[in-house]
Amino acid sequence: MLDRILLRGHGTLERGARILVWACGGALIVMSFVITVEALMRKFLSHSFGGVDEITAYVFAVTTTLAFPFAILQRANIRIDVLRNFFPTPLRAAMDVLSWASFTFVFGLIAYRACGLAWESWQEGARSITPLRSYLAIPQGFWALGLVAALIASLSVAVRSIGLVRAGRTQDAAALLSPADEVEQELSHISTSAVTSSGSHTIGELS
Repeated sequence: MLDRILLRGHGTLERGARILVWACGGALIVMSFVITVEALMRKFLSHSFGGVDEITAYVFAVTTTLAFPFAILQRANIRIDVLRNFFPTPLRAAMDVLSWASFTFVFGLIAYRACGLAWESWQEGARSITPLRSYLAIPQGFWALGLVAALIASLSVAVRSIGLVRAGRTQDAAALLSPADEVEQELSHISTSAVTSSGSHTIGELS
């Protein structure tokens, strides 16, 4: 029963993280057009919108943290496991859980400080020292939201992995905590394409 609840919650988090990633991608595309138009206007019209660089910095910071949950759930992280592979499976599983717990703890600290900073800016009505005089609580709030979402995603993975280890499914726990091997996937895709192409040529020659 608990496994089903955790799995359903994990699926909900993944769908939410995917929506955030699409939104962030759209925001970056829009900003790329705005930056292009700004550069062309400065070059040929000697005119500028003003504040584009500031808004771009906010967008980059916010979209980075809002993309963290999807990266965590998709196992897009990098791990240096030079020594890990020399240990037996149970010890490797324990090391995986410990490393992920440390990872989650660090994210928790950063998210806590980010929320505190955004709340302080909101209470004081802090503004940027730029011509736009932007309310800092707005970009800081979205920035903190991304970090909190990343913390929740990391906690979800950690709880599921601990449940798998307790159930004796250490291989599944290791797979859940291990980064996705993009190189292996790419090589597998290339190998499949090569086999398909070879088969097509063979059929063509036989015909």
